[in-house]
Amino acid sequence: MANGFIQREEKIKMDYEELKLEDIEDEDIKLEIDKDAFKGPLTCSKCNKNMVKVITDFDIPGGEITLHLEAYRCPKCDREYLSGDQAEKFDNMLILIDAIRHRSKFKFERAANYDGKNWFIRFPNDITKNWDKNKVTDIIPITNEDFFIHVKNKKE
Repeated sequence: MANGFIQREEKIKMDYEELKLEDIEDEDIKLEIDKDAFKGPLTCSKCNKNMVKVITDFDIPGGEITLHLEAYRCPKCDREYLSGDQAEKFDNMLILIDAIRHRSKFKFERAANYDGKNWFIRFPNDITKNWDKNKVTDIIPITNEDFFIHVKNKKE
């Protein structure tokens, strides 16, 4: 019985990419994921080889932006994977590009006000209700009319 379980476990390890729900429906599965599991170094799921850290370029559709990310490449099959941190950066860049192209599914429109020296905008209370009074912003120009605004706590 134990040997059958070990063989089943090994088959699941080898075939997890093709695994179907019905293959495991009647079994209890316990997973333990290390907190640094997605930071690298990674192992290729196809070749089981240690992957090498490389810089890879992603051309964003439209061609105006190329994103340089750290990736892991398999020396045998040349597959590339992003670490969890790098994948999050990639997702954030895609969201930013959609916002710049005015395709964002969520936005607030506010008047831009001028006090004689500076332009300013007001953030809606719906998104600032959990803010404290120690906020500062990084304003990063993208174009003359597009800006990335990062709100953060003031360094103490």
